[in-house]
Amino acid sequence: MEKFDALRDFMDTVPQLGVSGIDCIVYKDHNLIFRYAAGYSDIENRIPMQTNALYNIYSATKMITCIAALQLVEKGKLLLADPLYTYLPEFNNMKVKSGTFVMKPAKQHIRIVDLFTMCAGLSYELDTPEMRKLMADTARDFSTRDFVKALAKEPLLFEPGEGWNYSYCHDVLGAVIEVVSGMSFGEYLQKNIFDPLGMKDSGFSVPEEKRERIAPQYQYSYETESVVRVSSDCIGAAGLRHESGGGGLITTAEDYILFADALACGGIGKNGPKIISENTINLMRRNQLKGKCLSDYREMVVAEGIGYGLGVSVVMDAAAALRLVPENSFSWGGLGGVQAFIDPANKLSYFVAQHTIYSPKHLIEPKMLNILYSRI
Repeated sequence: MEKFDALRDFMDTVPQLGVSGIDCIVYKDHNLIFRYAAGYSDIENRIPMQTNALYNIYSATKMITCIAALQLVEKGKLLLADPLYTYLPEFNNMKVKSGTFVMKPAKQHIRIVDLFTMCAGLSYELDTPEMRKLMADTARDFSTRDFVKALAKEPLLFEPGEGWNYSYCHDVLGAVIEVVSGMSFGEYLQKNIFDPLGMKDSGFSVPEEKRERIAPQYQYSYETESVVRVSSDCIGAAGLRHESGGGGLITTAEDYILFADALACGGIGKNGPKIISENTINLMRRNQLKGKCLSDYREMVVAEGIGYGLGVSVVMDAAAALRLVPENSFSWGGLGGVQAFIDPANKLSYFVAQHTIYSPKHLIEPKMLNILYSRI
């Protein structure tokens, strides 16, 4: 692994940014080609990164949710063009905000594809009348379906399909999976993704006997360029029984790379099981946005040449993006610093684990990928 010395050297500098440690694992065609960790998992007690540590992966959950829903598309149980209200009737007859105080009936229905692409008009806001009522009435003891029913009572920010907004869309997609499959979202993931791939440490909760493996969690301040230790609880789920398709999973680097490796290798896992088809992966990694939807997305991801597919960031034009990675590679990460990157052209998958909320990933990930791609 001498050819990756430059990547190791760069990772050794990451803790100097004032963040907790970093762990990186890379597979190529089902084979481990790089694994290295730098810095401390527990800064105060100077405990190094642990290879079996459990992380709140927050929005890196979204890629798993989207693959789970696409499995149902492949089975003919769901169409991307279907109206959402077909499966979740509470999303029929939606209202759209028009100014501060006016709400008008939506002219268009939310489609399933609008959930994948974040074009449904939903928000990521919990401080709303319906959400406050749900929290108060249940003392936060509510399910995924309860959460989504409350969400449906809130007005949309825009007409479905006419804008892009990072939101609870993938949480709603998790509820669709529950209705269509007849299982809880967690049960569906266990049966159709985690068990087939051998992901033994993934789920929406952590058994008592594994809790000591949860990595200490920190929060980064851009003002002080340092971290403070916070609770290791996952803040991705709004309620106690809310299995958040947008940010609720807890897993290890060694588990998540098995999922990423399968997507890099035509949907086939390291040990042989096929969880999704290559055709579906190819659809997922093509940009789905245009017009205002794309311009809205660019306000969050400020980079030319980068688009958004079915729940993932996609490289449309590597030259315009000023990156060494190939076109149609795709990625997504999470609030706590984790990042997954998948390159089907080279059958390469990459996962970086951190446990630092608001980690300055823009100073880390592009450089790590450039170094990696200069050496493969």
